[in-house]
Amino acid sequence: MLVLPASVITADYHRRRIRTWTRCQRRWRNGHMTAVITQPAPVPGAVARRRWTALAAVLLATFMGLLDASVVTVSVPSIQQDLHASFGEVQSVSAGYTLAYAVGLVTGGRLGDRHGRRRVFLVGVALFLLASLACAVAPSAPALIAARVAQGLAAAVMLPQVLSIIQHGFTGPARATALGLYGAVIGLASIAGQIVGGALLAWNPCDLGWRSAFLVNLPIGALALVVAGRTVQESRGARARLDLLGAGLLALALLALLLPPVLDQGRPAVIAGLAMAAAVLAVFTRVERRRSSPLIPMRLLAQRRIVRGLLTVLAFYAGNAGFFLLLAYHLQSGLGQNPLHSGLIFAPLGLAFAATSLAGRRLGALRTGTLLLTIGLAGVPAVVLAVPQGDQVGWLLPALILVGAGQGLVAAPLIGTVLAGVDPADAGAAGGVLLTATQTANAAGVALIGGLFAHVLDAAPGSPGVPFTAYAHATAGTTLAALALALLTGLLLRSR
Repeated sequence: MLVLPASVITADYHRRRIRTWTRCQRRWRNGHMTAVITQPAPVPGAVARRRWTALAAVLLATFMGLLDASVVTVSVPSIQQDLHASFGEVQSVSAGYTLAYAVGLVTGGRLGDRHGRRRVFLVGVALFLLASLACAVAPSAPALIAARVAQGLAAAVMLPQVLSIIQHGFTGPARATALGLYGAVIGLASIAGQIVGGALLAWNPCDLGWRSAFLVNLPIGALALVVAGRTVQESRGARARLDLLGAGLLALALLALLLPPVLDQGRPAVIAGLAMAAAVLAVFTRVERRRSSPLIPMRLLAQRRIVRGLLTVLAFYAGNAGFFLLLAYHLQSGLGQNPLHSGLIFAPLGLAFAATSLAGRRLGALRTGTLLLTIGLAGVPAVVLAVPQGDQVGWLLPALILVGAGQGLVAAPLIGTVLAGVDPADAGAAGGVLLTATQTANAAGVALIGGLFAHVLDAAPGSPGVPFTAYAHATAGTTLAALALALLTGLLLRSR
């Protein structure tokens, strides 16, 4: 066989204006000249741009999915009035999403490991968009609840893939940066819910009312779907059989744990649910240890670093969620702010979070963040007890800025420290476990700190006729619980 010298040409590959080298080889085969053109090799800079574009797409979907867990909260009164819904039905609008999302996360992560993270992510985004549209056009409360459950399940399919995509697509310092951005998006989404929800209600585009909170997902999700479909690379974990028994037991345990506090069923129901969840989790652990392809590889939970990291996640996010709840009650019911103004008061906290989140990539930043967080939380009781009602907003802002700065320094690198050393084959399961811990912490924080707030207030939050002094004492006393969780977060980080 005669091989002629290869010629090198410059080409515009797939109209992306990427300069590539194309090698053309000519070979004699059976007396005929045949041209063989090898696949163009993209320039390293082009690979990097594609990788970061893919990250932007999956983070956009992450923000959309996490935002939808809280953005509906400020729309509940409008939903109740428009659909003539009972209080239990509007509670189920939020609870349906939260519970479906929580119980499906680990299974969703395993689906990505088995069938491909890119493929499952795109399916999850598409299902989320369809469920969002169903929520927006729901003619009744039961239809809206069913659509919200479907939306939560779609989020459980979509979101666990993000961490796996990051783990597969980035290494070294680039992975630390990508995980920092991911942690920042999680925190910003939890803060932005009230701001976005209040702004949409105040703007009321096309007289859509609460339905705009769901329709806003359509352009965001469509953009994420198109960009991710063109840029995210496929990856898989171990192609093991899906553990349906383990998935069912884990879902039952999470329902027992989360259903009573999410539906506000009272202290006895919460205690009974906690006992049932512990019993089911004991059975789940026993079953999983005997499985050749478990839903959650027990080797993950055998690592002290991961267990301590999950405990840190539980303490950090439970304190944050509880503080956001009591602050919203204090601003709206205590100080008389409307939902939009209340959301805007959260804005400095969110801006401080965004400003510091990208700086937190080392353990020192985590410790600095917990220090700022505790100082900010300690300042809240002093303000609400000592400052007159009309002047409190201005005095609260410095404390809220410290809280946001501290949360940003912690949230961004915390994800990376928990996942450090996880086998890529277990990335989907680890991501599902981490997100489940985050969601469990949010629900537990709202239940425990919210219940304590109502106990100190000695009335149902938001009830008419409750004096401002009662809200001031309840806010001051309950903030101490969030402060204790911030201190626990710092102790767990110090022991790493």
